Amino acid sequence: MSDLGFALDGLYASGWWPKDGDRCLQSSDGRWYPSEALMLESFAQSIIRPTIRQSSVSSAVEVFWCSPKRGRQSVHGRSREEASILAFTNLYQETHAKIPSY
Repeated sequence: MSDLGFALDGLYASGWWPKDGDRCLQSSDGRWYPSEALMLESFAQSIIRPTIRQSSVSSAVEVFWCSPKRGRQSVHGRSREEASILAFTNLYQETHAKIPSY
């Protein structure tokens, strides 16, 4: 599994799938994922504005944002790419949540 395996597992479990025309990258295990530009465009289309912060002590990266539905949130990754995918997955889940029908 690629070093992005955990983040990609969550992305695909959220129901995300690349669409024709999406600018995507391919991981070493063959799975597609959105480019950072596509992820940032997705955030820009919402009212959520993420901030990306690189640790000065380690290679860890934190992405944090404030969501109208869930308040302040953050994710941590071992790289900017991993942290961005984790944040994008959260945004995708929030904006594509299925409303239960009773």
